[in-house]
Amino acid sequence: MNEPGASKRVNVLYFAYLPKKRHRESETLDLPEKVGDVQSLLTFLQRQRRDRGDLVAADNVQVTVNEQFAEPFTRIDDGDEIGIVPVSPTPRRGAETPAGWRKPSIL
Repeated sequence: MNEPGASKRVNVLYFAYLPKKRHRESETLDLPEKVGDVQSLLTFLQRQRRDRGDLVAADNVQVTVNEQFAEPFTRIDDGDEIGIVPVSPTPRRGAETPAGWRKPSIL
């Protein structure tokens, strides 16, 4: 386990169109201490590649931690394997709804 202030090293795998758009299928990252959960990881990745940050926005991807689907609050530890899977088969900018589709209503 890392000492306080030390970074965590994780392996990030990209799926579907993300390897082409991010120019890599996977990468090993040393995360700062403040990146402790899935939500902060996605924010970190967005800031790394501001020109392509929308590709890993929380509403555009599903994240796995050690091959288990994760929630935004799921903790990330040193040595974890993180999978980033797009929720749409094609990249999307903005939240336009395709013709004929309805956004789900909240009850």
